[in-house]
Formats: sequence, structure tokens, C-alpha cells
Amino acid sequence: MAYIIQVNPIDLEKNIALGIDLQFSDKVGSVYRQNYTSKEQALSNAKNLLLTEPGERVMLPNFGCGLRRTLFEQLSKESLDALDARIRGSFQNFLPEIFIEELTLTPEYDRNRLFVKLSISLQQSGIDTQTILLEVNG
Repeated sequence: MAYIIQVNPIDLEKNIALGIDLQFSDKVGSVYRQNYTSKEQALSNAKNLLLTEPGERVMLPNFGCGLRRTLFEQLSKESLDALDARIRGSFQNFLPEIFIEELTLTPEYDRNRLFVKLSISLQQSGIDTQTILLEVNG
């Protein structure tokens, strides 16, 4: 099977930053770490969308997935299915360039924790899959 690999032309410019990484400081001491490839920026954008609650972002009241809000609900199969649909819908609305390869929600009922495993890739490539592991505590 042949794969068509498309490279974003901006990725070829090594000295042009595409955005700011979600982890704001690095060990060198600079305040903002920058992303220079589309793949790095997509990962940062996905983390930002996952960690944002709806209503937190100015002028975009629907931006976010509402993970922390879910921790204070009764976690059941139905509520986890609703959260799965909400995450997929948020990515479809706000980050359509990112394709969700795999989404796994694992609750820990006795400690009121939720583990999120999200594997994503860019729509145009579909090859470079990256995984985000996130633990949400109540």
C-alpha cells in the first residue's frame, strides 16, 4: 500500500515558529518554548483543548471538553459515552485538522480520577501518530 506523505510547506522553514508549546517554560530558563513543526503544534493544540473547560476561553464559550466537570458527576457507562462524544465533537468543531485515532477513558471510581488516552494524527498525513496521556483528579 502506498502512502502519500504531504509536508506542510511551513514545516520546511526551520527558523519560523508556528506557535507556543503548552508547557510554558523549559529547563534553560526561557519563558516560552516554541513549536516549529505542524506535528508539535497539533499536539499542543490538542492538550489545550482537552484541558480547557467550556466557558474559560474569552469570546469562545464552547471551547473545551469539560473533563474536570465530569469528575463531579456520577461516572457510569452513559456519562463516559457522553464525554467521549463531547471530546470528539470538540475536536471536530475546533481542531478539524486533527484526526482522533484512539480515545480511551478509564475511570478510577474510588479515587475520583479519570485517565484519558488520546492518540492523534494530522488529517493530511495520518502516519505520525502521537499519544497524550492525561490524569484528571477531582
